[in-house]
Amino acid sequence: MNESYISTQISVVKTDRKLVAFYDKLKIAPVANYAQLHANGEYYERNRKVRSLIGLRLLDYSNGKGAGTITASANLSPDDLEFIYSRLYAGIPEFSFSQDKIFGERDQNGFAKVTKLSIVRATLTYDGKPQRIPWIISIENGRGIPVNNANGGTYMQKGSFQSEAKIGIYLTDSDMFHLLNRVVRYIHTWEATIGPSLITNGKHALQDAISQRQNHTSLNELNQNPHVA
Repeated sequence: MNESYISTQISVVKTDRKLVAFYDKLKIAPVANYAQLHANGEYYERNRKVRSLIGLRLLDYSNGKGAGTITASANLSPDDLEFIYSRLYAGIPEFSFSQDKIFGERDQNGFAKVTKLSIVRATLTYDGKPQRIPWIISIENGRGIPVNNANGGTYMQKGSFQSEAKIGIYLTDSDMFHLLNRVVRYIHTWEATIGPSLITNGKHALQDAISQRQNHTSLNELNQNPHVA
């Protein structure tokens, strides 16, 4: 085992043939946006906007491990995870969350990466029977052609989606609590850890900016009224 390996895994649940895990991808906001705590695209790393996220990964071992393993992944914002957890904690019987994203650089054929995520709690099966294991998380990864809309956003061209991997996993309320409770606790701990330093630096930067504006205003007034003592 490589002793230098550091895991970013927050929580994991394994079934006989599948696995679901959440990973730390949280990023700190710049000082100029200190009150946000989480980065939201204000700066770049490796030519990509940095956003504070929690990674979600599904593995399917139905065809064997190693080369036979199917992997699908998606990212969620901290607020998304907090909201989903709140529905679980409140005991909401029926719940549905979905998210489709197209992102990244286009390949030589004009395609970009696509992620489709669905998290659902259902009390009944499709044929009306009680659902013994009520939660299902499904992720589908693939490619599609991005199209820019008039508002500067991006959507996927109709009919262009090409699926590359799709996995769904059924989970009990206990499984979901194990997963999400640890994620939410980690988010809160991360915020409590980075918050004091970021907020202190942000407040200092804000006060410096206010002082500079005041000094600039005073200098302009003095230049406009040079005879004022």
